[in-house]
Amino acid sequence: MKIVFISGVKFGFEILEHIINHDFNISLVFSYSDSKKKNYSDSASFDVLCKERGIKNIKVDNINDPENIEIIKSLNPDIILVMGWSQLLKNEIIKLPKLGVIGSHPTELPKFRGRAPIPWTIIKNLKESALTFFYIEEGVDDGDILDQEKFKIHALDDANSLYQRITEIGKNMIIKDLTQIQQGTSQRIRQDPKSFIENWPKRTPDDGKINWKNSGKIIHALIRATTHPYPGAFTFYNGKKLKIFNAELLNNNISEPGKILQIKNNGVEIGTGDGTIILKSVQIEQNSETNSVNIFTKNNIGNFLK
Repeated sequence: MKIVFISGVKFGFEILEHIINHDFNISLVFSYSDSKKKNYSDSASFDVLCKERGIKNIKVDNINDPENIEIIKSLNPDIILVMGWSQLLKNEIIKLPKLGVIGSHPTELPKFRGRAPIPWTIIKNLKESALTFFYIEEGVDDGDILDQEKFKIHALDDANSLYQRITEIGKNMIIKDLTQIQQGTSQRIRQDPKSFIENWPKRTPDDGKINWKNSGKIIHALIRATTHPYPGAFTFYNGKKLKIFNAELLNNNISEPGKILQIKNNGVEIGTGDGTIILKSVQIEQNSETNSVNIFTKNNIGNFLK
């Protein structure tokens, strides 16, 4: 079974490595060009892996360029796997593989479709989600479902913990699914349009700006939703952009939005619209990550810009 693999992110890298280790035949890998990697916070390089395993890796700006379509056509693949790719595939590519094009989406399709599924899952306080493998068609996330595995979301889960959990689930699913496809025993389940709830919009780094007048719960969710591998929630302090990657929510009756209340051994306590948050892992502009107690001192306690 000849497989063409398309991905540009860490999730896809882990899936590809796992597939190769289970002796599936990867004919070609398409990944992001170096100039496009800066646009994706979870981008990954496939160079070393492909070189070590003797697989050709073509870096592209647009998978739908005519030359890329011709390359895929010349390979006559059985299946195309798309595991983390921002561009929709043209029908010219979708119709090429004999057994279809399979994509991944870390939500319980068809309930939630669209962009930035991991951050939105946390922001919307979902208690359960799923990883779905589905057959890519011309619509957006609406093709037949190949496989779906649900998982619980814990109260303190963040983007990093969900990303890792989804990756491990995906590695197990993909081997099972490719084996079934090869054996002709895989399934296709049509999505029920009545189960659709909403389409999630694209998020940008600017969406991570904290409004300190919001409740502590909302701010804490934003921090957890945008932490690594994403750009981080942010505010401004002494004229500099401060990214926040880890914080602890305290439930109390304090309501002093954006005020730096005290410096503790485990971080800096900040007032919100209702309660306080302790900042534990922060980064100022382009400097390397550093502990918040090294950034704030008793001599410069003040307020964040609201």
